[in-house]
Amino acid sequence: MKAVILALLPAVALCQIGLSGGITDTTVSATYEPVEFAVKAINQQFSKSSGGTAPQLNLVEVVHARTQVVAGEKLYLTLHLTGDYYCDVNVWYRAWLQGDERLIITDGPTCSQHQPAKRARVGGIGDPKPLPDSGDAEGAAIVKALEFAACSLNDRMNSIFSSVLGDTSAVTYTSQVTAGLTLRFKNVPMVSTNCRNQGCAGLDLQACPADAHGLKQTCSFTVQYQAWMTPKYTLLDFAC
Repeated sequence: MKAVILALLPAVALCQIGLSGGITDTTVSATYEPVEFAVKAINQQFSKSSGGTAPQLNLVEVVHARTQVVAGEKLYLTLHLTGDYYCDVNVWYRAWLQGDERLIITDGPTCSQHQPAKRARVGGIGDPKPLPDSGDAEGAAIVKALEFAACSLNDRMNSIFSSVLGDTSAVTYTSQVTAGLTLRFKNVPMVSTNCRNQGCAGLDLQACPADAHGLKQTCSFTVQYQAWMTPKYTLLDFAC
């Protein structure tokens, strides 16, 4: 009898903690505790990033959910929230625990105002692409990010004359979903003008066109785009 009980102990333990396995698709409801916890975490991140001014976001739908049996359950969630935000967040759920250890965010949240099919792989950098047209909202945001970076270069460079964008036909960019969208621009032509450098705020593109005989240089820029922030764009890095 004692031997039988001992033999059953591993099985009982596995029932309590779950047998570790692969990641599989699943269906979860909007009221599932880990989903509600993820939405709360997203709102906390937005509130912190905006200094408490971001509006409350509500869940529109669970776009995609995957599950993995670990010591409990690990959920990989893609959530659509009001404001047309799509957020990815991973939650470790241990239903038998209480307090802060019951639900833990293991990755994310990472959010963007782009549908999942159009977004870069979460945490990964997409393939280089040519600069898009500014005819739609997504393309316009990327073009504005490049224009912002080029203008901001005048604040970072110790140059007598202002510089502006040259021919952008060879420019490429990559995107990465982070706390917003990280855009990396390559092969960006910058051309000096005849106008004194008074920083980005003092740059008038109509009054200071590119000088055909001016100094030319090729630069790369890294820009953070966060649609809910003011300003929306931040120049993280550059090299010329």
